[in-house]
Amino acid sequence: MVDDSLIETTNPQSKLVGRAQGLYSLRGNNKLTVPVHKMPIVGDTGVFLLAGGYAIAKMHWADFKSGNAIVRCNVIIVY
Repeated sequence: MVDDSLIETTNPQSKLVGRAQGLYSLRGNNKLTVPVHKMPIVGDTGVFLLAGGYAIAKMHWADFKSGNAIVRCNVIIVY
C-alpha cells in the first residue's frame, strides 16, 4: 500500500502536483543504495491480470534517517 507525493522536479522542495496511491506489483530488491536498477512487474488481478513489464528506478535523493526518497521510475507494461 502506498500514498506517495508526486512532485514537479527532483528537488525535495518542489511543487506537489499529485499523489500516487494504491498497490505496486513490483518484484525484486529495491535498494536505496543502488543509483539505477530494474525491477520486474508481475500482473496480479483485475485489469492487470497476466500483465508484465519492468520499472527502471533512478535514485535522486534520499534521507536514510526518515526513510524518505525521491526516485524517478520509468515503467513499461505489456498487457
